[in-house]
Amino acid sequence: MRSMIKARRLSGELGLEPIDVAMGPWPVGDQVGFQLAIIMLRASQEKGRNSRDYVQYDSIRKLRSAFSTVHENSASAARDVDVFKGDMGQTFGLTNSNSDSYFFRKFCKGLEKRMGRLVIQNLGIGTDLMRILLNMLEEELNEAKLSSVRKREIIMLGAGFTYLFVAALRGNELFLTERKELCQRISQGKKNKLHAHTVLPLQGLFKGEVGERNIIFCLSNETISGIPVRRWAERLVDLLVLEKKNSTVGPAFCDEEGLVLNSTFFDEHLHRMLGIIQIRFPELVDPGIQVSERFYIFRSFRRGSNTRAKEMKVDSGVVDLNNRWRKVQMKSGGKPKMSMAALYLELSQVLGSQTEYSKAM
Repeated sequence: MRSMIKARRLSGELGLEPIDVAMGPWPVGDQVGFQLAIIMLRASQEKGRNSRDYVQYDSIRKLRSAFSTVHENSASAARDVDVFKGDMGQTFGLTNSNSDSYFFRKFCKGLEKRMGRLVIQNLGIGTDLMRILLNMLEEELNEAKLSSVRKREIIMLGAGFTYLFVAALRGNELFLTERKELCQRISQGKKNKLHAHTVLPLQGLFKGEVGERNIIFCLSNETISGIPVRRWAERLVDLLVLEKKNSTVGPAFCDEEGLVLNSTFFDEHLHRMLGIIQIRFPELVDPGIQVSERFYIFRSFRRGSNTRAKEMKVDSGVVDLNNRWRKVQMKSGGKPKMSMAALYLELSQVLGSQTEYSKAM
C-alpha cells in the first residue's frame, strides 16, 4: 500500500495520471476457489485427532487434493489437451481448476503459515518393551484352552510385531508380505552355518514407483537380545499352510478369508497390551502417556528399531542398506524388476551385511 501511494505521488509530481489498477468489480460467480477456501476454513473448526479445538492443516488440505483430482478426471479437464513439452520430454499441462488459481495458491500458503503444525510423534518401542510384548503372546499361546480364533490372532500379532521391529518396517509395509514366497522360502537359511537367516519377501506397489516391486529381507534367525525371528515366521507359515493359503499369491497377514488385514487390527491389540504393561512396568511405559495416542504400528516399531541400531553402534551404511532399500535396489538410475528367485540369489552373496542390522536388534 505504501509503495502504491508513493507511485501515485511521484506520478503527480511528473504531471502524469496515476497508474490505475482496477481491483474490481469482481465477476458474479466463483472462478478462483472462494467456496473451496471457505469450506476448508469451516473444516478446520471441527474436532481434530491431535487437538480437540481444530483440525490440522495437513488434514484439511486433502479437500483441495480431492477437488483437484475430481476436476482432472472430469469432461472439462479432458478437453484441455494443450501442453508444453521440454527438451527432455517433460510435459506441463494447462488447467482451469479453481484450486490452482493464483488466489487459491496464495490462500493455502497463508493458511499453512498461520495454522502451523501440531506434531505428535509416535513413541518408539524399545527392545525391553518388545520382549515383553512377545512374552505376553507366548504365554497366552501356551494356554491349554486357547480357541483357534485367538491362536490365529496371536500368531499374526507375534509375527507382525517381530517383522516390524527387526526389519524396521513402517506399518503399511508389513502388509506387503507375500505369503506364497514366504512359505516357499521358509526353509532357506535355516541351517546356514555362517549367516543363519529367515527370508521376508515383500511384493506390491511402493510409493513413488511405477509397477509392482519385489523386495527381499534376509533377517537373522535370532537377534542379540533374544527375539526369535524364525520361530514366529515358522508359526505364521504353519498357519498359512494349515489354511491352504500357501499355494496362492496374496498377503501373508490376512484374515481367514485370505483378505489383507489392516493397521487397526494391530493397533487395537497393541494398545490393549501396552495398557497392561503400563500398569505392570511403569518404568517402560510412562503412566502419564495415553498409549492410544502415542503408539502406532506405522512408526513406533521402526523408531524403536532405529534407536536400538544407534545404541548398538551399527554402521550407518548398514542402517541405510536396511532402511533405504528402495534406493539401494536401484541400478544406474533404473529400478530392476527382478523375480524373487533372482533377488535372493543376488542377496545370498552378501548375507553378512544383509543380516547385520537385524542381528543387532
